[in-house]
Amino acid sequence: MSREKKIRRLNRTIVKITMLGYSTVLVILFLLDCYMIQAHQEKLKAAKWELLNDYTEQVKNSIDKVDQLMYDIYANDKNFQALQKEQSSAKEYSTVYDLREKLHTRLIIQDYLSSFYIFYGNGEKCWYGTQDKYSDFVYSQEVKNMLAQYQANASQGKSWSTVRSGETISLFVCYKKGGVAVIGVYTLPELGGQIERSTGIKAQVCMVQNGDVLNGKKQAEQIRLLSKIMAEETMLEEIKPDYQVFGRKITNMDFWICTIYSIKLWQTATIQQLLLLLLTLFSVVAVFLLFQFMRRQVVQPLRQLTDAMNRIRNGETREVPEIGGSFLEFTEVRQTLEKMVRELEEQKNLTYEEIIEKQKAQMQYLQLQLKPHFYLNGLKTVNALAMAHEDEKIQELVLNLSEHLRYLLRAEQETVPLSRELAFVENYIGLQKHVTGRPVTSEITVDPEVEDWQVPILSVQTFVENSIKYARLGDASCPLEIQITASYLKTEEGDYLDLVVQDNGQGYSDAILEEINGDSASGTFCVGINNIKRRCGFLYGDKAEYLFENNEGAVSELILPRGGKTT
Repeated sequence: MSREKKIRRLNRTIVKITMLGYSTVLVILFLLDCYMIQAHQEKLKAAKWELLNDYTEQVKNSIDKVDQLMYDIYANDKNFQALQKEQSSAKEYSTVYDLREKLHTRLIIQDYLSSFYIFYGNGEKCWYGTQDKYSDFVYSQEVKNMLAQYQANASQGKSWSTVRSGETISLFVCYKKGGVAVIGVYTLPELGGQIERSTGIKAQVCMVQNGDVLNGKKQAEQIRLLSKIMAEETMLEEIKPDYQVFGRKITNMDFWICTIYSIKLWQTATIQQLLLLLLTLFSVVAVFLLFQFMRRQVVQPLRQLTDAMNRIRNGETREVPEIGGSFLEFTEVRQTLEKMVRELEEQKNLTYEEIIEKQKAQMQYLQLQLKPHFYLNGLKTVNALAMAHEDEKIQELVLNLSEHLRYLLRAEQETVPLSRELAFVENYIGLQKHVTGRPVTSEITVDPEVEDWQVPILSVQTFVENSIKYARLGDASCPLEIQITASYLKTEEGDYLDLVVQDNGQGYSDAILEEINGDSASGTFCVGINNIKRRCGFLYGDKAEYLFENNEGAVSELILPRGGKTT
């Protein structure tokens, strides 16, 4: 069977192309939006880390400088050493005054030193100094009391710790020798405001020392900050849908600085990115509405038109129904189709009889093309036997030839039963044995279902004649073997007869194969075969099929549908 070209429906194609186009745009918009949001979040995360790292480095550098200053006093300052000895009150006052002035000078010059405290007289006496912004009496006195208690219990040498007053947290280093201690305080600058000014996002800053949360305890408990810190060494990062945590540890002391960000939807992207996301969502709705519009106004009218044309083509109706939709073009197409159907009906009535007469004339012409060929062969055969004085063979041959000619003279018949055609073929093969003396054997296999099927007259004999005339075996004593098979084929398209004629000769030449497998109207070599093909075209249209090939000899196959004209 010939392969049919794949046909697509216009209405479905329009919907598929439209939806594919819009879906592609939506996917591109969505991917672009995701990329931009991801890039924005990465940039924002980098900015958060940069702020935290800068702040941590600032704190570390400042406390290192405070430590260096206090150590210099502790190790090298003569006044600090003198306070460890017993002195008169005046001398002691002078000594501590000089030490205080030295530290006060550093306090004014250096920003990293927030305040200092000098405890002497076995820690019972204290002089201190603070920068102007930390000079509030309540703050200084509160810190002084806490530091006094700390240094009283502190061991000799150096120690680090923190002190908190309200929301203000300070780091301090204490150097103690004997009954004298000098303490340098560095007050941590405010970090939350810096973050909000730089990123526009509020953050909770949590300070943790030795497993103790100094501020922001509520949020720290909610996210279990302490357990997260214990699992890390120097850095902490955790990204969750509703919060983000970043943390850095000051390396020379167990002190963590952490920032906690509560994440809201509008904080994940810029205004432009959110607008693009809204545009994408709006496009999804627009695509759905467009699909509904196209289905009602384009797809359904097209389907109605195609259904009407299919019913008209199948002969079910000659009326064109009303077409839905509001487009003028569909109305014009319907009116044009209705006019064409009416004109075709009129034309069909005018030309039907003319077409039938032309086909009959051409059929008779094609059959007459075959008859002279058989007449001449018969006369030549009788003449040859008469010259050889083969009287018995002449009598037998005349009977065979008369039966042969009687069959050929059925000029008005277009088709005959398959059994009659095969009987004629057997008579023809017997006739050829007498004429040529060439050994010819035949094997005919017929399915019972197709014995009475109508086939074109001479449809099998033509192929058998070609085999006898043109098959060459090389050795004249070798018999020509002809196999004829008539099989019943049942397909989804209907019932078919499969006729196959095969010989053991040399097969068709390439030129002949190209011709007989091509257009039957342009053939010049095999007039008989091309005539059979054209006659089958008249009788069956494009339902008749042919196959000519070489397979250990010439193979000729003819496939005919049920429904040929009866005699």
